[in-house]
Amino acid sequence: MRKTSWALCAAAAGAAVAVLAVPTITTDRSHGDTAITSISVNDGRPVLLGPQKATTFPLVVEARDDSGIRAVDPVGVWGPNYGVLRVGPMRCTPSSATASVCRGTVTVDPVKKQIFNDEAGTWFVDLQVKANDGDRYVAKTAGGFSLKRAAKLSGSGVPAKAAKGQRITVQGWLARSFWTDNRFHGYADGVAYLQFRPAGSHRWKTVAKAVSSASGTVRATIPVTGPGDFQWYSAGDKWTGDAVSQEMAVALR
Repeated sequence: MRKTSWALCAAAAGAAVAVLAVPTITTDRSHGDTAITSISVNDGRPVLLGPQKATTFPLVVEARDDSGIRAVDPVGVWGPNYGVLRVGPMRCTPSSATASVCRGTVTVDPVKKQIFNDEAGTWFVDLQVKANDGDRYVAKTAGGFSLKRAAKLSGSGVPAKAAKGQRITVQGWLARSFWTDNRFHGYADGVAYLQFRPAGSHRWKTVAKAVSSASGTVRATIPVTGPGDFQWYSAGDKWTGDAVSQEMAVALR
C-alpha cells in the first residue's frame, strides 16, 4: 500500500518510510438531526488532471441542524487503490439560523506523487458535520465525483484542397496523462470519432469511428463531400477525460 489509511494524526508506516499526515475521519457515528442538504465537488464537473500541473478544485457542503452548524471537520477525499487527498480547512457561513454553507478546496499535484495512474476513477468525500448542540452527521461516502487522467488529441492528413469525392486518410494521436512519469503517452484501445462540419454550419457530424493502436494512433479513410472542417473527438471513459483535436480545414479544388 502506497499511502497510509485515515488516522487522527500523522502515522508512521515504518522506520524507513516518511511520516505522512492525512485528513482523518473518526469512527464516530451519526446522531441527532444534523443532515447534509447538498454537496458539490468541482461544481459537479469531472476533475481532469494532467501529468505535471497541480490542480485545485472546490468542495462545498450545505448542512443543517436545529441548533446550527459548528464545523465540517474532519474531512477528506478518497479513491481507488488507497487514494487519499487532503481537503483544506472548511469555512462555514450561516445561511439561516439552522443551515450553513461550508467551503474548502482540494489540491492534487502529480509531480509530488500524490496520486497514481490506478487511482483514477470515482472518488468520495469522507466527512463529519458537527452541530452546535453536539449532534453530528458522519459519512464515508457523503458525495462522489470523478477524478480522471487528462487526455489530448492531435490530427493530421487533411489536405488544404481536395476534389469532391476524393478519399483522404485522416490520422490522429490519442494520448493521456501518466502520473507515474509526468508525461503524456499514447492511449491504446481508446475510441475516437472523426467529425466533419460543413462550411457555414455550426454542427459537427461523426463520419468515422476508430480504435487507437498500442501507440495511440487513430486512422480513418473517408471521401470528401465538400468544404469544411474535420476534427477528432474522444468522449473518454470512467478513468480518462474527453479530448478534441485542432480543426483541420479542407476546401474544394
